Amino acid sequence: MPASTCAQLISRFNLSQVTDPQPKRHPKRRSAVVMLLSDSPQGAQVLLCKRPRHLRSHPSQLCFPGGKQERQDASLKHTALRELHEELNIAPREVDIIGHLEDIETLGGMVITPYLAYLHPGAHWQLDRNEVDAAFFMPFSTLVERQNWYPLRVERSGSPLEFPLLNTPYGVLWGATERIINQFIQQLGLNS
Repeated sequence: MPASTCAQLISRFNLSQVTDPQPKRHPKRRSAVVMLLSDSPQGAQVLLCKRPRHLRSHPSQLCFPGGKQERQDASLKHTALRELHEELNIAPREVDIIGHLEDIETLGGMVITPYLAYLHPGAHWQLDRNEVDAAFFMPFSTLVERQNWYPLRVERSGSPLEFPLLNTPYGVLWGATERIINQFIQQLGLNS
């Protein structure tokens, strides 16, 4: 796929928006993440984080900035922006929230609402090392190419499961983050 700019991806996304997120079966187990787009000379790129090894939940996994909804959060959008600021010290004024994708439910029962956002050029960030081990950009062109992904086949509770994986310089990308990325690609009609 030729390199796409953020403006091109956002334009396609705006033509395919989903309805506002509504609480599903587990309203007490909700979280929100930010899929942050940025432009580079090679085209659009997506910001990913690597969780620290010391965390009890999902240590060393790759993810989007985000986390659990807290009682004081006015909305899931507020949760996403609060977590973005806590984890990467990116202020809400440094991003434009474009919209959200459909909720993803994890195997553990957490319902995640992903928000698509654009990072303003020149925005700075500083990692909170208690929550983020590394933050890095992946070219969107790498994420959209199906040949870059390979399957992991496992069995859970007697049922076979297959998970797409992508190798990155910071580890393997898979799980809920992979599902959000591939949902975004499908929503834009870019799946090959």
